[in-house]
Amino acid sequence: MGMGKTWLTIIAVALLVGLAGCGTSSSPPTLLLTPTTRPLPSLTATTAASPTPIPPPTDTPVPTDTPSPTATATPAPSLTPAATSTPTLTPTLSATPTPMVVVTPIGRITAGDVGQQVTVEGRVVGTASFSAGFKLTLDDGTGQIVLLMWHNVYDDCWDAAKINLGAQVRAAGQVGLYEGELQIEPDWGGDVKAITEAVAQATARQIGSLGSDDAGQRVMIEGRVARVEGLSQVVKVFVEDGTGEIVVLLWRTVLDRVSANTALGTPGSRVRVVGQVSLYKGNLEVTPALPNDVIVLSGE
Repeated sequence: MGMGKTWLTIIAVALLVGLAGCGTSSSPPTLLLTPTTRPLPSLTATTAASPTPIPPPTDTPVPTDTPSPTATATPAPSLTPAATSTPTLTPTLSATPTPMVVVTPIGRITAGDVGQQVTVEGRVVGTASFSAGFKLTLDDGTGQIVLLMWHNVYDDCWDAAKINLGAQVRAAGQVGLYEGELQIEPDWGGDVKAITEAVAQATARQIGSLGSDDAGQRVMIEGRVARVEGLSQVVKVFVEDGTGEIVVLLWRTVLDRVSANTALGTPGSRVRVVGQVSLYKGNLEVTPALPNDVIVLSGE
């Protein structure tokens, strides 16, 4: 009997315990939820902060490689201006061969060419002066023609001092005809150029050795001015060299163009004169045709 009561008591206690666990099962979940809800926010805060320290910007060196294409792009435009300089060479090369001069043989010029522009070359075989200019006769072997240089043309001619008997001359101008004689009239001094300079074509003579038989001859004298006689169109300069005295007949158009011509009016000035001998009223004269036929050697 005693053992049976004991087992019964144990069974009763176990039932009570089991019932007690079933009745109190609602309270424990509430106890478990309250502690779990509090730590959740702290855990989420820490987990949210943890991804921030991971810096993906450490991969930024990749865009730093972009300057390399910019360096390759800049030399490309620098090549294009170099190409533009090449066309500048072409006009200079094409401009050089332009100077072309067509020389017309003098023998082919006729009266039918009057008014035409021509260029001729020839040797000066004759010189003369007139009131408005100078005449030079050119010969090229095919014919002769007069080169008419008005005073303004002669004064503008840079080679005027080189042009005289024997000089080789190139002249451009308009063909003209005067009293049946063909002539070329340049527009300005630059149209007349000396290819070769004149050579002395006069014989040096002492004044005392000249006579009437020398009329028409071209001579060269040298001496001192003795005296001067001025006329309206011409000036007479008396030159003596110790062997004799002779008149140098200077037309005003020639005298005005003689270098240092003021010395010709001063007695004692030393001069050299080239001209043609003529006889006028029984007196010998020497007449220079061009201004550079008279050279003042010294003046006192």
